[in-house]
Amino acid sequence: MIKLLITLMVLALVDHSAIASVVSFVKNDVHSIQDTNKVAAALNDKLQPDTQIGTGDKSMCELSFDDKSVTRIGEHSVFSFQEQERLIKCGDGKFLVSKDPDTAPITVTAGGVTAAIAGSTVLFDVKGGIAHVAVVETTSGVTVTDENGKAVTLQSGEGIAAAPGGLASAGPRPVDVKAMTEASPLFTEAGLAPLANAAAIQGVMGAQGIAKQAGASFASEINDVMSGKMDGASALAKAGGMDVPDIDTAAGGEAAGSNAPAGSGAGAISGSQQFNPLMNPNLVPPVNSKPNPFEATPI
Repeated sequence: MIKLLITLMVLALVDHSAIASVVSFVKNDVHSIQDTNKVAAALNDKLQPDTQIGTGDKSMCELSFDDKSVTRIGEHSVFSFQEQERLIKCGDGKFLVSKDPDTAPITVTAGGVTAAIAGSTVLFDVKGGIAHVAVVETTSGVTVTDENGKAVTLQSGEGIAAAPGGLASAGPRPVDVKAMTEASPLFTEAGLAPLANAAAIQGVMGAQGIAKQAGASFASEINDVMSGKMDGASALAKAGGMDVPDIDTAAGGEAAGSNAPAGSGAGAISGSQQFNPLMNPNLVPPVNSKPNPFEATPI
């Protein structure tokens, strides 16, 4: 009986911590790498623990996890997933990570930063140690931590860049979600699996659309990086001096007395206040209603 109880406890722990993945989309040159052996990846292949996935020119791969999470890997990219540690490692390339809000968080390493992701859809661009992170939507905030331990929590429609020495700006940068999803092959390629967070993405686009009608602009160099119009190094040189528009203010629904963090525009609100339906009930569905983001731990 004692042996049985111990076995059941171990199985329960495995079920809650480890998640399996399967290849749900393949385009052109996609291969797995195990012990330096390069093998062509095929649809419905199960990804073995600690296996690397690589892509070639004009290639793409999608991995669907059994907890409804989805990872998409763009061309010229290298990716690996450590199942037990719930750790995604992004080498050079472009990546999308979409995590269902009702499942345990995962940690992503990209360039010199780590990001804790739960209930969020996030794009990563990594090249030569320079990383750009763009949050498409989030219910809990995405905390990005650089190699020096400096952290910034991003909300829906925000991004950040990091060089080998650390984060490149004091605060978040704006991201035009509609423009980014329309320009990135990681969203537009035919045959990709639907995202569990699709409704939340539409909610962010709708909220930004209201703000645009009032004159706000969310375009930044991060949009250009994610769409492939600009490389990461050029984007770092261009960045600086741009505030993230306050969506609730632009839509006419911000409550008075909000605190503006360093690097934010005048009257901007931050953290769990942004997109909060309690402050502006017209922003539906709520895309940022939980006050405590999961913290990322540098690895």
